[in-house]
Amino acid sequence: MQSCFGRLAGYQRLDDQERQQDPERGCWPPKRPKFTKPGWTTTWFILVDLALFGLLLYSLRDLFSLLRHNKEMFSPHVNVTLQDQEPVHSSRQIPRILHQTCKNETIPEMWAESQQSCLKAYSGFEYKLWTDERAREFLSSEYPWFLETWDTYPFPIQRADAIRYFVLHHYGGIYLDMDTVCHKPFPIDQIETDRKHNSLFQATKPTGITNDIMISSARHPAFASAISRLPINHRITRFWAWLLPYAAIMFSTGPLFISLATAAYLYGEPSLPSPTVQVISSTNLKPYITDLQTSTWYRADARVLKWLANKPLIWFVLGIVGVVGGVYLLNKVLLLIYRVLCYMLKTMGWWVLKAARSVYKKVN
Repeated sequence: MQSCFGRLAGYQRLDDQERQQDPERGCWPPKRPKFTKPGWTTTWFILVDLALFGLLLYSLRDLFSLLRHNKEMFSPHVNVTLQDQEPVHSSRQIPRILHQTCKNETIPEMWAESQQSCLKAYSGFEYKLWTDERAREFLSSEYPWFLETWDTYPFPIQRADAIRYFVLHHYGGIYLDMDTVCHKPFPIDQIETDRKHNSLFQATKPTGITNDIMISSARHPAFASAISRLPINHRITRFWAWLLPYAAIMFSTGPLFISLATAAYLYGEPSLPSPTVQVISSTNLKPYITDLQTSTWYRADARVLKWLANKPLIWFVLGIVGVVGGVYLLNKVLLLIYRVLCYMLKTMGWWVLKAARSVYKKVN
């Protein structure tokens, strides 16, 4: 026991000697490290990041709203019954016109049978085939304000998408994609009401409606909303469309576009779902049409996104990587700009100081 106390006393004497030799040595335990406050440069970078992040969220507000209210607006609620022939009505809100689009009068072989099936099913309808030439002539006559946008679309599918909204707004009727096989005419009379405006869309996944099949009365506010938004969405996407063609097409003229445009109209309706916009499921359309889904306009980016459609975990990881990587690159660019500006200001200040000294020497 005495030897243990002796050792402790020895350790105490050694510690006292070390303190005498090093008076700056503090008492145990050592002080915690102090964190320095971020400089004004770091603060500005954080503020810029937050501002840009807020701007990104603001630009996506329509999409967030669509996801939030999709069930009220675009949940399928229409059921129709099979009938041998359409009953005769004295007044029809929806004109019996079948619209389709093609580059020219020569129908590609892959669509020849499907087109003929629709001509047969809707033999009692007026048929309008909108070629590129006819579509531009129609727009030049009825909607000349849109020609600038029409002529600057980078992808033909954007013109094929856009013209269907204009002809349904102007004439009304039913629009069908060329790769749609028609089994029998859709009973339009079952969706017509006493209201001035009637329309029918097909629900799509994961949200919104598709533009493969659309039925509408003329001058419907949903299509008025769509055609008014086309130039705006084109201006937003035209500078990055070459990088992400699928996303640009979907947002500028495709199904996402018509979903957002129709939603913008529905937000002003007194109640949801609105009786002026009816939605039907693909299951209820099976007796009438079959979509071949040729998707001739798809590119590599579209195939990748389609493959990722049912993989939420990968979407989440890619989203995190994209946000972190984007912030990192953004800050690198901002830092480079900051250093260049500092160098320019420093150089300018040096030349100003040198000129001032030269003037001072001459004066004195």
